[in-house]
Formats: sequence, structure tokens, C-alpha cells
Amino acid sequence: MAQFVNELNEAQRVAVEKIDGPVMVIAGAGSGKTRVLTYRIAYLLDKGVDAFNILSLTFTNKAAKEMQNRVMQYLKGSSNAVPWLGTFHSISVKFLRRHAEALGYKSNFTILDTDDQKKLIRNIVKGEDLDAKKFSPQLIMYHIDQWKNKGLLPRNVKLEKSGSILKSILKVYDIYQNKTRDLNAFDFGDLILFCVKLFEEHDDIREIYRKNFKYILVDEFQDTNFIQNKWLNLLVNENKNICCVGDDDQSIYSWRGAEIKNFLTFDQIYENCKVYKLEQNYRSTKNILETASGLISNNSNRVGKRLWSSAN
Repeated sequence: MAQFVNELNEAQRVAVEKIDGPVMVIAGAGSGKTRVLTYRIAYLLDKGVDAFNILSLTFTNKAAKEMQNRVMQYLKGSSNAVPWLGTFHSISVKFLRRHAEALGYKSNFTILDTDDQKKLIRNIVKGEDLDAKKFSPQLIMYHIDQWKNKGLLPRNVKLEKSGSILKSILKVYDIYQNKTRDLNAFDFGDLILFCVKLFEEHDDIREIYRKNFKYILVDEFQDTNFIQNKWLNLLVNENKNICCVGDDDQSIYSWRGAEIKNFLTFDQIYENCKVYKLEQNYRSTKNILETASGLISNNSNRVGKRLWSSAN
């Protein structure tokens, strides 16, 4: 048995050691969320799981690097880094580099940054003789990003009012996508969207990764949007060894497409899901937690938990 799990409290340890089947860990603020994820990876490796068979997803490169370092620390350098640990976007780039040709792109594609996008959109707006003040790059990029977060390419977008300003923005979106293809380029939103397209259109490619990823772990699951959740579901195999960690009370990214329902319905989508709650807080005192719990209990769309602390 891995001795390092003895450093966990009882709730954390149970969440780490339940490795088979779907698991949801509801982790309150300061309850050791990252600790559980990294210990879980280390526990899998200690049990003999090959690092290449683990897919672990975070939301920032900084968090991914921290997790890699912690895993190495727990195993005292006896293991190589986990190659498929990273952000949704960085992992998507790895998929696309390998299989770009299946989508009609070349593997040496470029990734457009914000300035590249703005420049391209300004040229399209000018070419379509649209009012540059009315159709700013920021406005158009916002709508394009929202559509991509919902998994919608231009041909899939359905507008309620054909004469609205969105009709012109949709036309720009269509031209924009054609131009990025001509440039052999993806923007940030394309990375996940085109992976979903890849897996949906090429069963053989999807099956390679479904068979390879025997264990999937997801950090900050409450912040996933529609297309990220779809991306994830396409990679879960019949064993359904997926562990999602998050906090329904810390979902703050709805403005960029995050859908809390991904979190709230996880145990309905994955049958026989085990749900564990991390409620012991290591950062705050009892009074602060009682006040915070009283306030947040009024929120709707939450699973529900009550943080506690042994600190006075």
C-alpha cells in the first residue's frame, strides 16, 4: 500500500483510493482539492498504472506544472512525468498535431493569438464594408467565442431574427473560419471544437484514445463549458473511470460559457457514480466558515455541503 496516503484525512483518502468507476469529489474551499487530485495520480502510478494511460485535465498551465511537481515529490522521483497532464487546450493541441490531416489541416498549423484575430477580423469587416465602430473586433470575437463554446461552427448557428446585427456577425464568422483554414491556423476556441469534430467524424481515432486513457481526472469541473464536457464525454470508455473534482459554490465563469449543470448532473449521466464531499477547511476559522456557509446556503444550483474547521 502506498504510504503517502496516510498523510490524508479520512474523506480525502477515500476519494483517492476509489479508482474504479465514476467518481465526483465535491471539494469546498481550502479542503485539499489539488492534494486529492495529485495523490490520486500518484496512487494510480503506485498501483502499477502506466503514466501514458492517465489523462488529467486542469484549467491553467501553472496548475498543471504544480501537479506534475507534486506527483514527482510524492513518488520521490521514482516515476516519469505524466505526459497527458495539462489544460484542455494544451492536450487538444497534442491531438491536433497528430491528426490535423484528418480535418484537412497540416500538422504544422499555427495558433492565432488575440492580436492575430483582431487583425483578421478588421480586414474582414473592411472587406464586407461594415461599420467598424458598430462591428468592433471585440464584439465579433465575443460572439464567435460564445458560439464555439457551444460547439457551433457557422453552418450550425441558428438565428432567431434574420435581420439582426448577429446576421452580419455570423457572416464575418463564416469568412473568418474560411480564412483561418486557408492560413492553416486555429484560434484558441478552435482547439477544443475541432478535437470534438475529429472524434465525432473519425471513430477509429477516437477509439485509440478511449482505449488508451484508462483513467481520466478533471480539476475545476464546475468551470467546464458545453464543448469541454462534450470533448470529455467522447473520451470516456466503457469502464467509466472518470474522476471530476470541483466546487459548485465556486463557479464564476458563466460569462465565458461555463455551465454549472455539467457539475450538477454528473452523477445522473454516469450511473453508479460515487460522490464524496471534502468539507474540512484548513484555511479559515470556525466563525468565518459558519458565516460563509450561512450566506452561500441561499444559492440555488448547488449540491450542498457545510464546511467546518478545527481552528478557532
